[in-house]
Amino acid sequence: MKRKITLLITGCILSVAALACIQGYFIHNTYSLYVKEADHAIRQQLLELETTGKLSELNEVWMKNTADFLGEYYRGKSTKAEYKKRVLETSKELSKEMSKFIIREHFFEDYDVSYNNYISTIVATDNYVNDTVFAEKILLYGNNTDNAKEIPASQSNWHGATPIISPDDTSHKFEVITRRTYSIANWQKQIALKMTGMLIFTFALLAFVVLLFYLSIKNLISQKKIADIKTDFINNITHEFQTPIAAMDIAVKTLQHKEHELTPEQFGNSLSIIGRQNIRMQKLFKQVTDASLMDGEIRTAYAEPLGCADINEIVYDFKLSHQGVVIECPAESGSTIFMDRHHLTTVLLNLLDNAAKYGGKNIKIKLKSEEKTTLLSVSDDGIGIPQKEKTVIFDKFYRIEKGNIHTTKGLGLGLYYVSQIAKAYNGTVSVASTEGRGSMFTLSFPQP
Repeated sequence: MKRKITLLITGCILSVAALACIQGYFIHNTYSLYVKEADHAIRQQLLELETTGKLSELNEVWMKNTADFLGEYYRGKSTKAEYKKRVLETSKELSKEMSKFIIREHFFEDYDVSYNNYISTIVATDNYVNDTVFAEKILLYGNNTDNAKEIPASQSNWHGATPIISPDDTSHKFEVITRRTYSIANWQKQIALKMTGMLIFTFALLAFVVLLFYLSIKNLISQKKIADIKTDFINNITHEFQTPIAAMDIAVKTLQHKEHELTPEQFGNSLSIIGRQNIRMQKLFKQVTDASLMDGEIRTAYAEPLGCADINEIVYDFKLSHQGVVIECPAESGSTIFMDRHHLTTVLLNLLDNAAKYGGKNIKIKLKSEEKTTLLSVSDDGIGIPQKEKTVIFDKFYRIEKGNIHTTKGLGLGLYYVSQIAKAYNGTVSVASTEGRGSMFTLSFPQP
C-alpha cells in the first residue's frame, strides 16, 4: 500500500509538471502570436504615416533647412558643426508638433509607440564625385522619450539640389539618407492584458488539479491510516481476550475433571483464576465501550477541588499491582485541581500504566497551582517517545510499536481518554520526551 501511495504521488507530480509545461508552451506561442500581430499592426500604421503625406509639413521644414545649409556650406558661409546645431534647434519643436499630430489623428492608440526620424548621411554628388558632407546620426523629430529599444522601420534617400540665390550661384546636387525607427514602451503590459483571461484560466486549472491531487492523496493516506488502526485494534483486542479466555478454559477444565482430586487450596486458586480473568475481560470490554462513549460529551458537573492527598489514594491502589515501581507525589501546600474524582482517577491510572508499561521504574507526580492555571504532570524514566510519534499518541487506538506488536499490552485508548478529559475541562495535554531518557506528560487546566 505504501508503495502504491509513493507511485501515486510520483505520478501526480509528473502529471502536474507535464500539464504546466504544456500550458507554458501554449502561453509562449500565444504571446509570440500577439507580438507578431502587434508588430504587423504597428508597421501598417507606420506605413500609412510615411506614405500618405501626413508628415509632409514636418519634412519640408528640415529639408529646406538642409538645402539652405548646403548652399551656405558650398559658398563657405557655414560649417558641419553649424548644421548639427541647426537640426538640434528645430528638432525639439518638430517633435512637439509630431506628438500632437499622432494624438490628434489617433495613431498607435493600443500601444505606447515612439516614432523617430534620424538624418544619418549627406553626400554631395556633383561631377560624379561623392563628398560626404555630414555623417552623424541626429534626431530630426520624434517622441522617443522613454529610451525604449528602437526597432528599424524604414530608410529613405532624398536627392536634391542647393537653391540658387543669385545669378552667379551654382546649384550643387546632394543625397540625404534618413532612417526611421519605432519602439514600444508597454509592449509586454499590453499583450499581458490581452492574455489576462487565458493566464487566469491556466493558473486556476493548475491550482484545481494540484488541489484535486492533494485531496485525493490525503484521503487515501487517511483511509490507509484508519485501516491500519482498525487492523491493529482487531489484532490487539484478539490477543488481549485470548489470554483470559485460555486461562479461564484451563481453570474450568481443571475443576470439571479433577474436582474430587483437588485440595481446597487448589480449588480456591482455580476459582481465583476464573475471577481475576473475568474481571480482566470486563475491564477490556469496558475500555472498548468507553471509547465510543468518549466521542460524546463528558459531564463535568461533579467536579470538586482535589489535592495531593486524593492523588496519593489513587496512587496507593496502583502500587498494589506494580510493586517494582517507585511513585512520588510531593505535596505542595494549597495546590488543588478542580475535577471529578472519577475523571482524575482515569487520567492518573492511564498515565501511570503507560509509564510502567514502557520501562518507567521511577515515576513522579507533581501538582502545581499558578496564576489562574493548575498544572498536573507525570514524569518517568522509561524508554521515551520518538519525535515522530508525539503528534499521534493521543489518537484513538494508536499504540507506539516496538518490535512485536503484542510486546506491550493495551488497546491504544489510555492517552485518548486523557486528551478527551482534558478537553472536557477546557484544558490541554502536552508531552516532552527524549528517547531513552523518559517522558513527562503535563496537563494544564484553567482555575474555576
